[in-house]
Amino acid sequence: MTTRQELHRHRWRVASSHPVSEGLLTYQSCACGQWRVTSTPLHPVAHPDLARTRAK
Repeated sequence: MTTRQELHRHRWRVASSHPVSEGLLTYQSCACGQWRVTSTPLHPVAHPDLARTRAK
């Protein structure tokens, strides 16, 4: 049987974030009571070609 918590879309809210040697560590909570921890690399560049800028 599926519970009500499994049916809703989470709306994550940042509770706190902390710079660490590997990047940024973020603690997030949802109104349903669940928590998660996410990390972002120090220099996140998924598409280097899009990150380039033109000098004028």
